[in-house]
Amino acid sequence: MRSDNFRTIVLDMPLPIKGTIGYDPVEDYYTIYINARHSQCQQLLSYFHELRHIEKEDLKRNNINVGYLETISH
Repeated sequence: MRSDNFRTIVLDMPLPIKGTIGYDPVEDYYTIYINARHSQCQQLLSYFHELRHIEKEDLKRNNINVGYLETISH
């Protein structure tokens, strides 16, 4: 994982969402979105969770179900 191909944005999202990732395959660039409505502890947990998805290149996998991906990630 390169340190120059992602950024993090903290913003208000619906409470059930802890965090998510956006990926631009053309630029090979990720954006991590963290829910501002959660505690700082939860935000850090969510941040590291999303970083792990980047490290494992989960978003580059084709035709994989997000629910299944989350199941095998935990």
